[in-house]
Amino acid sequence: MSEDVTAVVVEWSTDYIAMLADGDPELVSVKHRDPGQGDWQMSELGPVLRDLHHVWREMGERCRCAFASNAAAATRAVKEIGTRLGSYIDAASAELERFRQVLALPDPPLPRRTEITAVGVRDMGGALSLLGRDDRHADRCYRALVDRIAAVATEQPDSPERRIARLTGSLRAVNDRKRVRLADQTLSIADLRDLVLSVEAAPAQAVRRPIRAAATPRRTAYQEAVVGDERFLLRGLVEETDAPDGSYQEQRAAVGPSDGRPRELWLARLEVLRESPAADRRLAEFDDEVQVHETVVGLPPVVARDRFGFVTELPAGSPLLTAYGSPPYPGVALDALLRVLPMMARTLEALHAAGRAHRALRPEVLLASRDRLWLRDAGLAATAVAAGEGPAFYRAPEQDRPLLMPPGPATDVFQVAAVLFHLATGHLAGTNPPPPSLLRPELRSELDTPLLDALVDDPARRPTLALLIEQLSSVLARGGTVRW
Repeated sequence: MSEDVTAVVVEWSTDYIAMLADGDPELVSVKHRDPGQGDWQMSELGPVLRDLHHVWREMGERCRCAFASNAAAATRAVKEIGTRLGSYIDAASAELERFRQVLALPDPPLPRRTEITAVGVRDMGGALSLLGRDDRHADRCYRALVDRIAAVATEQPDSPERRIARLTGSLRAVNDRKRVRLADQTLSIADLRDLVLSVEAAPAQAVRRPIRAAATPRRTAYQEAVVGDERFLLRGLVEETDAPDGSYQEQRAAVGPSDGRPRELWLARLEVLRESPAADRRLAEFDDEVQVHETVVGLPPVVARDRFGFVTELPAGSPLLTAYGSPPYPGVALDALLRVLPMMARTLEALHAAGRAHRALRPEVLLASRDRLWLRDAGLAATAVAAGEGPAFYRAPEQDRPLLMPPGPATDVFQVAAVLFHLATGHLAGTNPPPPSLLRPELRSELDTPLLDALVDDPARRPTLALLIEQLSSVLARGGTVRW
């Protein structure tokens, strides 16, 4: 999409019209593709391009077109757009050539569904930094932006013909400057910028900045990882954490077998940049983390390991924000989450019985399926306590001052409650949060006490994990989390 976009007309979740400062508008069609489907082939691209061409022709060739996806167009398909487009579009060669001139296939591909939130928050943080604003509020700003886009999206027509007619009508309104008709669907870039800045500046629950370097999701130049004698293919973004002294970089990512089998795995490895006591300690902690996975019931088993890393099974399921969507969750989703929460709690209790605590609970590491909730990893269970450790948005107070109050099982209780508070209300818990039912009146007030008790600053005053789960189950048994 061009950088001189002044506004966007949101038709529905997969089609947008970009209004440009100069020149014709741009119709952008977005398609999702499951990871196992690979790159787009010409046989699949053809019908999509035919629809775009239809709208372009109906517009009197007065628009530009773009096709975006989380998968790239295969190299052969890109070549065939130049040679075989006529097999899918009934038009003269001169017209096809003019269409090719206004058609864009953005590269690199968009993030996968499981990566969208992480990438969006990361990019929002970068944008806030460029504007001289506080990037700690990137999560709130990103979610406000997503909510605003969702609020103006229309329902998708029930047939391709009506969809094309609708798009054509909207494009004509844009070209003819009859934008009043599209006001409810139009988002100006200036208004979106003001929205983000107002959310960033608004009073909010305190968000603590991590003292140690946080994991940053990013794309890497390599696509393969070797652990022991086995090769694994990277899938999606890599979470990278740089050592405070620069002696190593820790990398974690979803991977799969190199032979392409549909098996979901999770990689943890250390790239030692130079020998140092810090790198030696982290390697020892990796060994300890493997032992935690191998001895604590409920954690994913280790399938490969060597001195510099290991690979575990990735439990079947999706991260919470993918499985249930963005907060605040509707009552049905909240109730479903509370039903499977005891399963994950049993794994945490097994960690606690082994004298460990996860200390890094957040939606990304909680993998949900229809009747299961798993932990993706052991978190910081094998990592030495450090001030500022843990996820910024769900960090317990003792993780900022561990010398006064050492993190432990009560830290996990706080983080479970902090995650639930966020998912139930759409607000981060922060310090001294208000009752959830005050932030979201449709929530049952019975949910307030369990969550607020678990979010107190003093770890000694928090309930045990078993008691918290019992209280939440009681809320569920008495009619659910939301008043119907």
